[in-house]
Amino acid sequence: MRKKEIEELKTKLDLLRRNIMISIQDSNDTINTLNGMSTSEEADISSFKSLAYIDENILKHNNRDLEDINRAIQKIEKNEYGKCEMCDEQIDIRRLRTKPYARFCITCREIYEKQNTKSKIKV
Repeated sequence: MRKKEIEELKTKLDLLRRNIMISIQDSNDTINTLNGMSTSEEADISSFKSLAYIDENILKHNNRDLEDINRAIQKIEKNEYGKCEMCDEQIDIRRLRTKPYARFCITCREIYEKQNTKSKIKV
């Protein structure tokens, strides 16, 4: 991978990280606001719980993505960026442009997803 491509992807990762951090803060603020509200109406309580549940799931997803983004940035700094964590082959640049924090090539990603789906079913 060329240095120009890596710099382009690092810029994209930095932007994604900033946006996710803002989203995490917004979700935390919303959850805190909802937890601090009091209501006596059953419909309002149900709505608050639903919104809190949605925000908590968004927060979990954003935290996972943030970890992957930080991992990708560390790999750039160590000159290890762009290699599949399963097969050690170079991840296609088109995939990295779409998802610059991708950990796996397309083939290994499919294997990873199948393995995770099977383990979730067994539980």
